[in-house]
Amino acid sequence: MGSINYNGKLTEENQPIFDINNRGFRYGDALFETIRVIDGKACFFQSHFDRLSKGMQLLEMSLNLTSDELLEEVEKLIAANNINEGARLRITVVRNSGGYYTPKTNLSSFLIEAIQLPNNRYELNETGLTIDLYEKHRKTINELSSLKSTNCLTYILAGQYKKAKGFDDCVLLNELGSIAECVSSNLFVAYNGVLYTPSLNQGIVPGIMRQKVIEVCKEISMEVQECPLSPQVLHRADEVFLTNAISGMKWVGAYRGKRYFNKVSKMLTEKLNEKASSKSGQQETLPS
Repeated sequence: MGSINYNGKLTEENQPIFDINNRGFRYGDALFETIRVIDGKACFFQSHFDRLSKGMQLLEMSLNLTSDELLEEVEKLIAANNINEGARLRITVVRNSGGYYTPKTNLSSFLIEAIQLPNNRYELNETGLTIDLYEKHRKTINELSSLKSTNCLTYILAGQYKKAKGFDDCVLLNELGSIAECVSSNLFVAYNGVLYTPSLNQGIVPGIMRQKVIEVCKEISMEVQECPLSPQVLHRADEVFLTNAISGMKWVGAYRGKRYFNKVSKMLTEKLNEKASSKSGQQETLPS
C-alpha cells in the first residue's frame, strides 16, 4: 500500500482525506499537474510549478507554497514510497470548501500521488498509433482552454469516441476547425525537415513535454513552426507524433489512409532522455 501527501501529511492512499463538500468533487474547482519521475527525481519540476502557478493566478487560487517548498513535499512522498527509478506523480490543487459557485475562500489544499512505472526512461512505442479526428465537441479559444483543470469533459468524450471506434487516440479541433491537441497530449507534424505544432493561441494546453521538444529542437538547430494547423496537413505529413509529460513521445503510424515514418520521433526521444536525466532536467531553472 502506497502513501499520499495531503497538505504535507503522509497517509495511506486508501484512507479518506476529504468530504463531499470538496470543491473539486462538486464543481471541478481544481488544477493538476502530472510529472514524470526518472531516477527517483521529478523531471522538469520548475516548468510544471510555473504552469500550475499561472493556472492558480487565473482562477484566483492561493496555495502559499514556494516552488522549493512544494518540491520538498514531492520528494518526501517519493522517499516514503521508496521510489528510486521511474514513476508518475500527480499534484492536485483544490480550492478549499465553502460556497456554491461563489467560493467562500481562495485558499487551497494540495494532494500529491505517486505511482511507480515499469520503465525508468522515455520509451517510444514499437507500433505506431492509429488516430482519427474527433469533431463532435470542439475546444473554445480563451484563457480557460490552457488550464489543466479537473473539469475534463471534452477529453472524456473524445476518449469515449476513440474507444468506441477502436482508435489509439484522436485529434480534437478548436472552434475554428483547426487542430488543437489530442486526448491527453500535444501534436507535432514533421514535413520536409520542419516540425509544426499548433500555437498557444489555438485553445491548447501548453504541454510541458511540448515545451521541452521545442527546446531540444532549438538546441539541435531543427526548425519548429508554432502556427494554426488545418486537419488537411495530416494527409501531407511525413511524420506525426504526440507528446505527453509521462510517456514522452508516441509516434503515429496511421491516419485514415495515410501512413507515417518515425525517424524524427526516435531521434527526439533519445534527446529527451538525455535532457530529463541531466541535472538541468531534474533541477531546472528554465522558465515555462
